[in-house]
Parts: sequence; C-alpha cells; structure tokens
Amino acid sequence: MVIRKEKLDFLRLEDIDSTSSGIVIMPIAQFLHARGNQNTLHSRSFFSLLLLTRGNLLMVADKTIYTVEPKEMISLNSNCVCSFQHNVSVEGCVILFTEAFLMQRYNTDTLQHFNFLKVNAIKGYVLREDEIYRCRNLVKLMQEEFKSLRMGSKGVLRNYLSILLQILGRNMANDSVYAQMDEKEEKISLFESLVNENYKVSRFPSFYADRLNISVNYLNRICREKRSASCGSIIRDRILLEAERLLFHTFKTVKEIAFELGFDNVPYFITFFKAKKGVSPEEFRRKQ
Repeated sequence: MVIRKEKLDFLRLEDIDSTSSGIVIMPIAQFLHARGNQNTLHSRSFFSLLLLTRGNLLMVADKTIYTVEPKEMISLNSNCVCSFQHNVSVEGCVILFTEAFLMQRYNTDTLQHFNFLKVNAIKGYVLREDEIYRCRNLVKLMQEEFKSLRMGSKGVLRNYLSILLQILGRNMANDSVYAQMDEKEEKISLFESLVNENYKVSRFPSFYADRLNISVNYLNRICREKRSASCGSIIRDRILLEAERLLFHTFKTVKEIAFELGFDNVPYFITFFKAKKGVSPEEFRRKQ
C-alpha cells in the first residue's frame, strides 16, 4: 500500500466539506470518497478521530501500515501524512476538527489539555465494552447535532468533543507519552508547535528559546525532563521525520529533499541522515 507522488499535497478541512467551520462529522464510507480525499496521500491541517463499527480499514500513517478494527478508535494528528484503502465495505464515523475549533473552549492557543494528540502521529485506543458504548453514544449525539444546524451547535459539539477526548486520554494514563499539563509541559507544547512551523528554516535552539522568552539552558532542561531528549534532538528528529516522509512517499531526489529541508549541500544532508538512521537516504528508500 506504499504510494509515491511528485510532492505531498496539503489537505484542508474545507477540501473535505466546503461549509466547514472547524469541525466535520461524517460516515467513514463518505469520508473515504469525499472529493478532497480522493487524492489519497496528503498532509493535513486538522485532527482526525476514526471510530469503526463494522469491517476493517487498512491505512498508512507516515511509514506505518495500520489496520483499524471495530472496538478501536484511532486519532491522527494534524501533522500526519496519510492514505486510506478505498473500495472497502466499512461502517463507522470520522470526526475531523481543527485546533482552533477545540481551543475556543479553553481560551488558549495550544492543545495543552490533550497533548497526546500532538505527541502521537497516530494512536489506537482499544476500548472496553463500557467505553465503546459510551463513545458510540457520544459520536451518535455529535452526528445528530452536526446535522441539526441549531443555534449553539458549535458549542455543544465542542463540549461533546472535549468529553470524547478526555475518555481517550484516560486510556493513556499509564502510557509514557501521556503528559499531565503544567507550566513546563505547556512550554514544551509551544516549543513543539514552533518546531513544526519553523524546522525547515531554523534548527538552532536559541531561535526557539527566544520565541518562548526563556534561556536555551532552561529549554534544554525541561526538554530532557519532559521528553527525555535535548531540544536540539527534538529539532533534528523533526527534520528526520520529514526526510523519511519525503523519501517514503515522493519521487523527489535526495538533492531536492536536502534543499527543501534547508540543508546547504547534499553531502551534509546525507551525513545527517546516515548518522541518525544508519543508512544513506537512497538505501533507506530502497528498503521501503
């Protein structure tokens, strides 16, 4: 199911539903055939929750091939490159939403209450029977509210979505990637958002520390405390992830990828990649 293209396209919520105002809820079968989703490989500007009730759905998220099954809910972050199997008989629902839509409830510009959505490109939640029942009822209520177009529907949907995410977050209470939000975690979340926005043009920790109004030493200390990695490693890992995506999903040459990611020359990029992965970019591509 590996798909390669000339370049990775960017999918907006409006490409799925032109009337979108921050959230779209639809049956999975409809989502798979939505006009904007016909171009099956893309990065996206929104978060996704998939709840399957019948059938199995094969998908690729970054470099991982994943089979979605009933009794499972999948979350995809807004930075994930995805493709879905088409022409399959499945039932269920997909909830697509932007960070801006959810955060209107919290009066903040980060997903600090649900940081697990950003930490994981893809996360599968295997639900207990009581949780399945609760989640399916919540999703059904959300579908009805989304269709109703009644006054205040956005606020109701935002509250339902918050409850649904909190149920999923409880499933990660013992997971090492689940983070209790505090002042340090909020700084790290902001740092990770800045890295996602600027990694191609700035790879120096000082740039991010200045934007956060903290010292490089403090940024490095809280990164090690909260993510068990230096701030420099987090920046380099983000560059590496994008390099892997472009090698895996596109026909771009190593030279094109190197310059797209802000490297001054190809040998430097090859050295960087090989130091992190143990193989050259071309070897990595051949092995996929």
